[in-house]
Amino acid sequence: METAQPTIDPYLFEKQFEAFKRFVEEQSNIPFVSFASHPYTDKQEGYKYGIYRTARDNLAFQAWKESDIGSGDIISATIEAIEFQNNNLVQWQSRYGDEKRPHHPLYEAKESPEKLKATEQCLFWLYHNPNANDSFGSLMNIFGKKYALIAYLFFVKDSSKYLPIAPSYLDRAFELLGAEFKTSKRCSWENYSLYIDLISNLKQMLTEVLSTEVTLLDAHSFAWMLSAQMESQDKLADVKEYLSLSSTERESIIKSRIGQGQFRKSLITYWSSCAVTQCKEPKLLIASHIKPWAKSEVTERLSLYNGLLLSPNLDACFDSGFISFDDSGAIMLSSALNQKDMKALNIHSGMKLSSIESEHKKYLIYHRENVFKKS
Repeated sequence: METAQPTIDPYLFEKQFEAFKRFVEEQSNIPFVSFASHPYTDKQEGYKYGIYRTARDNLAFQAWKESDIGSGDIISATIEAIEFQNNNLVQWQSRYGDEKRPHHPLYEAKESPEKLKATEQCLFWLYHNPNANDSFGSLMNIFGKKYALIAYLFFVKDSSKYLPIAPSYLDRAFELLGAEFKTSKRCSWENYSLYIDLISNLKQMLTEVLSTEVTLLDAHSFAWMLSAQMESQDKLADVKEYLSLSSTERESIIKSRIGQGQFRKSLITYWSSCAVTQCKEPKLLIASHIKPWAKSEVTERLSLYNGLLLSPNLDACFDSGFISFDDSGAIMLSSALNQKDMKALNIHSGMKLSSIESEHKKYLIYHRENVFKKS
């Protein structure tokens, strides 16, 4: 069972994204600004949206009733949602021939009233229960560890939450992006959930770098193209030197080159001045993480809401835990900071953040509980 939360290396993402843009632009001589608008990515990967729509139309699960369970209609609709022309998202299709179909669990279930009812009950539950986590295990009991098939059935349920899976290609993509995570031969709800979380993180990173809407399926396509197309054509970024560095050296590069630069830019755009004093000179302001860099996940490190733009004295006090802020933005002063130092630093109890949004609060809670010096 997978337990560790996998993360994408921001530096490797940046380098491979740069290579991805070059690769895509070489195919059509058109600048890449989004997945949907670019002719190459749309031609190569846009078909997945068509498969999704056709599968849902054929499945028509919204019209299923509990009285249909055991009739065979639900299994027939499920087969139609899989066996249609050009569906290459799951490795079970009509092209494998009629002689192989009777051995598939969906066809076998038709031959036994008991299996038929159990299978259709499971499928009905998958598509009609909003929290269908338990369905994963039930589907494994029926189909065995057919990861691609089970993931595909979840994908047809809701493409904004779930994705198809091709373990060998995606595992390689995760490796290229620095994420220590495998899906091959690890079929389970826990593994699938981590897989979705990882692609969701990739989606957020793509959204930030493109400054445009990116879907979960777009992020899936990006990962797929890295390993399935770019690697075979020797179009990946050369990151051998970076990979030879120690983890400490890599983190230093990430923080200085990727994290801090992008993070600071987003905070200057958001705050425009010190979040407390309204000092506007950018050279005097510091981009400060609320939840410390070392304790944050990749997406938290780059999140706009995990940061404050502060004057140097406030940044030093905040980073050291001598001050914090409550959920209304009011400053909190640690008793470890004496009155003389407060006066010298021009810090007082009347200070307050100029703006605060709900997304800031989870990070401020972490800071108050783990960084702020309470005594």
